[in-house]
Amino acid sequence: MFDTLRDNSRIIVYIVVVAFVVSGGFMGYGAYLNNQGGGGQAPNQSPSVIAEVNGMEISQQEYFTLLQQQAPQSNLSSSQIIPFRYNVLNALIERKLIMDQAEKLGVNVKVSESEVDKNYQNILDQNKMTDQELADALAEQGYTIGQLREDIKSNLEDSKTITKTIEQGIPEVTVSDQEIQELYNQRYPQSENESENPTAENNTAETEKPELAEVKENLETEIRNQKRNQAVNNWLKELKSKAEITINEPVLSAYHALENENYNQAVEEFKTFVEQEETDAIFYSYLAQAYEGQNNYDKAEETYKTAIKSFPENNELKFNYAQFLAEQEKNDKAIALLDEVAAGAEDDFMTYYQLFMLYSQLGAEEKAQSAIEEVQRISQNMQQNQENVEIDAKKTEEFQEEAEQLEEDLEVEAPLETENNN
Repeated sequence: MFDTLRDNSRIIVYIVVVAFVVSGGFMGYGAYLNNQGGGGQAPNQSPSVIAEVNGMEISQQEYFTLLQQQAPQSNLSSSQIIPFRYNVLNALIERKLIMDQAEKLGVNVKVSESEVDKNYQNILDQNKMTDQELADALAEQGYTIGQLREDIKSNLEDSKTITKTIEQGIPEVTVSDQEIQELYNQRYPQSENESENPTAENNTAETEKPELAEVKENLETEIRNQKRNQAVNNWLKELKSKAEITINEPVLSAYHALENENYNQAVEEFKTFVEQEETDAIFYSYLAQAYEGQNNYDKAEETYKTAIKSFPENNELKFNYAQFLAEQEKNDKAIALLDEVAAGAEDDFMTYYQLFMLYSQLGAEEKAQSAIEEVQRISQNMQQNQENVEIDAKKTEEFQEEAEQLEEDLEVEAPLETENNN
């Protein structure tokens, strides 16, 4: 789950999982910060206070700490960077609101020493360390075992507080037999053979389709979790609608306006970004989306055209423009744009997959078929290359074993030759 402690500055503090709510799910700590450019870089320096929630500050340090630990192992595309960073900020905003609610509701939790001990042991196990090795590593960071245990306890208290506050904030979730039956029918539809001859001995559906009683508990749990997540979403949405939220980081502020359908603000803020000398193609896409939100489709299309002139090699931008054209039922223009992308796709797996999806959406079946054939070809080549790498690795391992054996044989023979010479 984590790299070794020695490779991460004080990351050990955050190994304890703390619950954050992001779009109905819980965000835990993990991974490292992907220092990449693109749309994630703000046009000007981030402020020391990233955002304020009902007067409560979210500091730059607090934000970047969570951003660092949530960043995925693989590189994000330009269109993914800003949403990812916004979701991290949104997690902190929601956390502030939940903790504020906890104080209003008088939520009180306790953490036992045994719970701290268990989490402390997990840290040792995950980092494959002894107590002394952990103490030495922490000392290099000006940190002690005692401080670590205090942080573990604090994180556990926060996690329990968040969970308890959510439980008090959302209504009780119930699941009816009718809901279970409907999901069962949807998940395991009745076959034609089964309806025509339910007692047929050769009815394969009878063996494949479980009885309701066998899966009822799992279906009930699935429905309950879905309804609970929706209830949490609604509760958080209501909290945020009543909260005074100010985002001081310019890019995240503009994206927040776009996400919350404040299109006038989004247009004004993203316009300032695209007008800068060094900008990113993704800002044009967001500006066009904001114009769409205003129902100003001419300006949206004009924005895409300007963007493609400035970034003629940017396929993400072309895909976004093609999607826009498809929504405007300008299918011929969209297909022509996709043809440009296909002409330079080479062996890019994701490009061909996106082409397949959009061609299919536009009803260009022959082009879609051609794209999916390229996907299959590239996939087979990737699989073959992987097999070749594994074969080469095995040969290398065998060669090393033979070399080590030869070295051992030479070491044995050398003393024998000396003895014979004597």
